[in-house]
Amino acid sequence: MKSQKRGMFGLSVIALTMLILMITQVTAFAGGKLVIYSPATRATSDMIVEMFNEKHPDIQVDIVSAGTGELATRIRAERARPGGDIMLTGGTETMDSMLDLLLPYKNVNDAAFTDQFKHPEHYYYAFSLPLQVFIVNTSLVSEEEAPKTWAELGDPKWKGKMIWANPSVSGSAYAQLGIMLQMYGWDLVQNVINNASITSSSRISYQNVANGEYAIGMTGESNVFNLMEEGYPVIPIYPEDGTALRFDTVSIIKNGPNTENAKKFMDFMTSKEAMTRVAMEESRRMGRVDVDVKPGLKPTDQIKFMDYDEAAAAAKKMEILEKFDDLFAAKGK
Repeated sequence: MKSQKRGMFGLSVIALTMLILMITQVTAFAGGKLVIYSPATRATSDMIVEMFNEKHPDIQVDIVSAGTGELATRIRAERARPGGDIMLTGGTETMDSMLDLLLPYKNVNDAAFTDQFKHPEHYYYAFSLPLQVFIVNTSLVSEEEAPKTWAELGDPKWKGKMIWANPSVSGSAYAQLGIMLQMYGWDLVQNVINNASITSSSRISYQNVANGEYAIGMTGESNVFNLMEEGYPVIPIYPEDGTALRFDTVSIIKNGPNTENAKKFMDFMTSKEAMTRVAMEESRRMGRVDVDVKPGLKPTDQIKFMDYDEAAAAAKKMEILEKFDDLFAAKGK
């Protein structure tokens, strides 16, 4: 009888423990969920989620990581029933082509953004300014020998030594394509396609330069500085013929499953506190005018910028990508 009572007592303890765990779990996420689609690195997105949960510990955040093009395709496919709430770091060239799928929201930090770095109808705000540069592995090519202009990327001497992400899936690669087109036209793009190995991920592109598989690539400057801090033998080359002063964005997906939490995230992510931490830890130039650039980054006033037409890059995106695909396909024949 005593043994039976002890057994019943043990079962009661187990049941009570399970009940407490269930209650704790429900309480922990009483604020609901938030789903973020993001082409940013997991290190960046995980850091942002950690910061957000410090302010909102009751909201469970899920991250879906993929390239900008892939996520844009997913958002379009989910039009009738969106699965995401936030798009974090999508380039304006992509977001401007899908405004009907975004929810305009004037966040509490609106006044901290100049007109240049937010959508006039509040469909998105600038997250960071990913200036496109060349990443060079100095174990393979010296800084003196490295290309200094976009035009030089078309030189046949770089054939087989260069890697480039496919602009159809990478927002940063599409920006690089747009810069070359607006400056030099399709002839240069054709030459760069002939020189480069085309990969499906911008992350693979700059990591393979860092690992020494390729000498040269194109990427956002923050990726180069983060790799330098990790000890990789890479440097950024700011193109002497100019780069684009463009920005990636943070926006709310229209009719997402957790719209109120998405608004909380927008208010948080556009705050000075959040953007300052991202700037310092991720070597990014941020969209707010009052967030300092991390020491060591080249001062903005020392960088040459081109007259980049983001509206044209967005309006002609499908046409441009179709031609790129044709040139890329022809390379393999």
